[in-house]
Amino acid sequence: MDNKGELNREKLSPANFLKQYSQGSNKQKSLSLGITTSQLSDALRKVTGQNGVLVGTKPVKNSFKIFGNATTVKTSANDWGTVINGIYKSKKGDVLVISCDRDDPAVWGEMASTAAKKQGILGTVIYGACRDIVGIKELDYPVFSRAIVPNAGNPIGEGEVNIPVICGRTTVNPGDLIMGDECGVVSIPVDVIDNVLEEANKILYNEDHIASQLNHGESFLDILGNNK
Repeated sequence: MDNKGELNREKLSPANFLKQYSQGSNKQKSLSLGITTSQLSDALRKVTGQNGVLVGTKPVKNSFKIFGNATTVKTSANDWGTVINGIYKSKKGDVLVISCDRDDPAVWGEMASTAAKKQGILGTVIYGACRDIVGIKELDYPVFSRAIVPNAGNPIGEGEVNIPVICGRTTVNPGDLIMGDECGVVSIPVDVIDNVLEEANKILYNEDHIASQLNHGESFLDILGNNK
């Protein structure tokens, strides 16, 4: 690793990491320094025994990345009205996390993305379905979803905003830290954020070291101490 790379790693202390992510304009820049959902999930598992994964949620465009605090929405797949309420109850720099009862019909699309982007929301995670993928990609608004379908429900507005929501095996609470990249989405409980970020940095450093050893011809078995 060159000196510039070492300097970037030093800047990724938990305190600096959180400080950078609290500044909305610096979030994407901070992500480029190297922390991934894989490292974050491993770190959470080491700290709490849970992996924090919202199973099946993937970006509708591979380049999409998000990192921010959750505003949560619980709704039925037939009710996209509650999702609109969630947009206007979110703070600038938040990530909107939507938990649906099923993956069809869609609760999110191009118009919702336009409104959310205008509100300063960093991205949307849907434990359910979205649509209008071409429009969402053109907006360059990060959306992560379990499914993509063309049909939508109705603006009923009977769900709830900013309550704990269950997304598969992971419960997301308002204010939890949400990260998404090409591997998927991970949620970090707000009360362990510092510990998880510190552990994620250790994992990042360790993986860099292992990669360097492998590139210098060492065996992965020898590195892991499993060469019997």
